[in-house]
Amino acid sequence: MSLKRAPAAMLAVLLLAGCAGHEPATGQVTGRLLSQGGGSPGQRPMPGTVAFTAAGQPPMTVRVPNSGTFSVQLPPGRYHVSGPCSRSLPVTVTADHTTHLNIVCTFAVGRPPR
Repeated sequence: MSLKRAPAAMLAVLLLAGCAGHEPATGQVTGRLLSQGGGSPGQRPMPGTVAFTAAGQPPMTVRVPNSGTFSVQLPPGRYHVSGPCSRSLPVTVTADHTTHLNIVCTFAVGRPPR
């Protein structure tokens, strides 16, 4: 290797070494899946599935346990979030930031949650 190319080669090696092991930036979305109505007062946690969709990203679904709480890591971007009985809600995910979200399913009297 000529002496003229040595600095460029060393720079390339250093840049590649600096990129190794770095994971893409993500943001976190935490929240609760809740039900209300159905003849019972107040909001109650419920199990189900929450879906996150965004242009250019594969859809992500999260199973929510009986506690109603969920948490998911996603690449930064604008997402549409939907629960088992709710309209889609917009949410913006920012790198290295946690966004909190409640999804509320409303049931008519006489139609308790499944």
